[in-house]
Amino acid sequence: MKSVRSLAQCKVLVRHCQRCRWIESNIEAVRCIYNKTGVWIPRLTNETRLEIEKYWRPHIQKHDAEKAQETKQATCEKPKFYALCMFPYPSGNLHLGHVRVYTLSDVMARYQQAQGKAVIHPMGWDAFGLPAENAAIERGVRPKDWTYSNIKRMKQQLQNLGLSFDWSREVATCDPEYYKWTQWIFLKMYEKGLAFQKKGLVNWDPVDMTVLADEQIDDQGCSWRSGAEVEQKYLTQWYLRTTVFSESLLDGLNEVDSSLWRDIIKLQKNWISECKGHRVEFKILQQDSESLSSDSLTIYTEDVDLIYGISHICVKPSSYLCVDLGVQDEGTILPVQAIHPLTDQPVSMVVTNEKDMYVNKETMLAIPSISKTARTVANEYGFPFHDVLDGTEERLKNSGEFNGLSRQEATSKVQEKLLALGLGGERVSEQLNDWLISRQRYWGTPIPVIHCDRCGTVPVPYEDLPVELPDVKQLISKGGQSPLADNETWLHTTCPKCGGPAKRETDTMDTFVDSTWYFLRFLDSKNQLMAFDPALAKKYMPVDLYIGGKEHAVLHLYFARFVNHFLHSLDLLPCREPFGNLLTQGMVNGMSYRVKATGKYIPVDQVDQSGKRPFEKETGAELITEFEKMSKSKYNGVDPKDVLSEFGIDSTRLCILSNVSPHSDRNWSNDVYKGVLTWQGKVWTLVTNFRHHRSLGSSEDEIKSESITLKAEDHEEWEKKIDDIRNHIINNINFQLDVTFHINSAISRLHSYTSWLTKVPSEVSRASKAYERALADLIVMISPMAPHYASELWSGFKPCTLYESHDWASDVLDQGWPRLDDDFMMPLTYRINNVDVSEIGVPYKMFDELTKEIALSLVQQDPTFCRLMTKPMDIDNYHLKIDKGFKALLSLKVPDLDLGIDKSATASEKTKQARKLGKQRKKLRTMEVNNASSS
Repeated sequence: MKSVRSLAQCKVLVRHCQRCRWIESNIEAVRCIYNKTGVWIPRLTNETRLEIEKYWRPHIQKHDAEKAQETKQATCEKPKFYALCMFPYPSGNLHLGHVRVYTLSDVMARYQQAQGKAVIHPMGWDAFGLPAENAAIERGVRPKDWTYSNIKRMKQQLQNLGLSFDWSREVATCDPEYYKWTQWIFLKMYEKGLAFQKKGLVNWDPVDMTVLADEQIDDQGCSWRSGAEVEQKYLTQWYLRTTVFSESLLDGLNEVDSSLWRDIIKLQKNWISECKGHRVEFKILQQDSESLSSDSLTIYTEDVDLIYGISHICVKPSSYLCVDLGVQDEGTILPVQAIHPLTDQPVSMVVTNEKDMYVNKETMLAIPSISKTARTVANEYGFPFHDVLDGTEERLKNSGEFNGLSRQEATSKVQEKLLALGLGGERVSEQLNDWLISRQRYWGTPIPVIHCDRCGTVPVPYEDLPVELPDVKQLISKGGQSPLADNETWLHTTCPKCGGPAKRETDTMDTFVDSTWYFLRFLDSKNQLMAFDPALAKKYMPVDLYIGGKEHAVLHLYFARFVNHFLHSLDLLPCREPFGNLLTQGMVNGMSYRVKATGKYIPVDQVDQSGKRPFEKETGAELITEFEKMSKSKYNGVDPKDVLSEFGIDSTRLCILSNVSPHSDRNWSNDVYKGVLTWQGKVWTLVTNFRHHRSLGSSEDEIKSESITLKAEDHEEWEKKIDDIRNHIINNINFQLDVTFHINSAISRLHSYTSWLTKVPSEVSRASKAYERALADLIVMISPMAPHYASELWSGFKPCTLYESHDWASDVLDQGWPRLDDDFMMPLTYRINNVDVSEIGVPYKMFDELTKEIALSLVQQDPTFCRLMTKPMDIDNYHLKIDKGFKALLSLKVPDLDLGIDKSATASEKTKQARKLGKQRKKLRTMEVNNASSS
């Protein structure tokens, strides 16, 4: 592979640059760009950085768009990687939190792309909801106009950040082409009985005039959005029966990467809670009638096997049945009855004290065979019932086809029958309730249902989707009714079942519904025939890495998982869980200043910081300084435009990625730029010096043989050193980017790598093949974090290259990620009786295919192992764990080997002793290695 520019040209340009330092201040516009001038500027200034980004931005955008096309076909043969960050609400302006999360996802997308994968990295807009509607009301504009103008502005801001988003996949949840399929999913749930209406005590926000889900109320009982104190109100609402998937959602948590989900698994489990009971559905017999009501009761029970032994149903006074019927006195029999799902016999309902019932449920089955209270009430009121347990209380009687079964057997059989009848049977938790999705507001997805006096509730036919939002004159609802009810033309329609007059449902869906499936639409965002192509879903799902704030780790994650589990049950998706790895990034905090005496926040320009402690300029009052979540009210926000215009895109990206783990909060300070800019300058100097040293020879052959100042053995030793440090750095960075996602640690390794390369003597670097490859790899590894900067480094570096380690004809973003050498020794740690004993090397080329037998054979040759095994001892068992591509652990059990652990100690004490011994042995091994090196 030939260099883009000849070596002679390179030498002339470098010498010219050295003679003509005045170029820096005299060449205008593109004075700093090597591709434009053919001149390399030896010193990296802030003006150079900004000019580099201005030049390379359109080139990188074009490159990213071309790369994105690879993923459009399910037949793409590359391994896939789906990198997804939570899409934003289009507020109109990016904040530093946005910059952080999108930079994280961009680094991971570019890294995986360099690894040769077909990467999906989309972006869209979570555009429905109250914020846009309230903003539109305040400004007297349409929510649609407000939203799309914000989208346009934010999209441009994102494009200016050098992010590799595939904009051809862009979606907005307020677009009819998107919410058509949200409605389609709703109808699929309606078909399965998972979308339903019922009356219930709901949380009413008197300010936003809408219903809130339990999850949208804070610990003080106030709305998450308006801050108003929430009221309780009975309304007929739409729900999604999420409880049906409780057990599946719990089980699915075993399929995700626990090392990354970490405490999120616990949050999800706590939200769902243990599924100890079953759902049973009872029809309701209308008052003074033999016909069934359209309403039904869904009852939670932990004794579904004893369903034939029900005497009555306990109902809380606060239940909608009691309130609707005006019967709330304890002990009163309701004037309506339920129908037993297996016997079709009427069952009476009694108002019961809440303390005798499940905390989170309005109803409970009374079964005298296991409840003295139920037996007393049944006998008092004369309710008929059967004792359904035999004398052993372990087997059933008086239970029809389930007679003689054990309770465990009967539970399984009754569950099967209820499921077959469509009357419940699913395992559910006591804590979890179904998801209330109705909202009495305008700016949301219309619920695709029609109400007919003759036919009742009728779903909109699929071919009539989408049910589009019409324009309305007023956005403020009246008495809790949606503004859609005021649009008579839209409201009145024809019943699709009987053809008679009917009305549309005027409630809209909670915006959380829109974001439950957007990651699926990204796969196939322009598909007019289906929500997504199952073939594409089969190839690209699940999402490989999902990045977003921890504040969404309960609600959004739970709802998205529910929808994915549902679609999987329809055989539309290959996997239950939508997200394989989860990275919950911390917030970006800003320094706030508040008066100690009053707690009043003041802006930084009112702060006197001339002394040791800050004071308010005007009053001299003492101030408290603290890093807090950025907000306008605290005057501690940082506008990304300010830092981007001063320091540039790539420096800001590196700044927000460095020093702090993505999981942790980032306390923002411009002081971090100092280290970033210094490092960028060092790398720039490496390339400058490399160009200079390569320019001093008269021919390529002469330079290649320029080891004349070094002995042959010294030259070989340097080549080995350079290769070794390169391999160690690459292996470590691969681990950080593939396993932990600690990009900050990867950058720290690049700093160390840069410092090490700086120390390589010029007489070595000038002719060294290993050094040329190592420096090229440094630039390649920088490129995901700082693509503009790396592109310019590459353009100046490649004309002076002599060897064929890389594709010099291509830009840095088209280079493959650096590979480890086949003979690089990968770490294999071996552990005996839970004590880490030693570490040996295994060649990279055989590492991933290592078997436990081969690993044992290698360990048995290790001198440390041989010293321990002074006599033949039996190895009871052994097993090998490989973190593919990174490290391996061989664990051995040798009962006769005494490693100094007290055998009488408890298990936890033995573990502590083993760890201590492992650390001591590691320290000893380090000393041995150092002694060997010095000798």
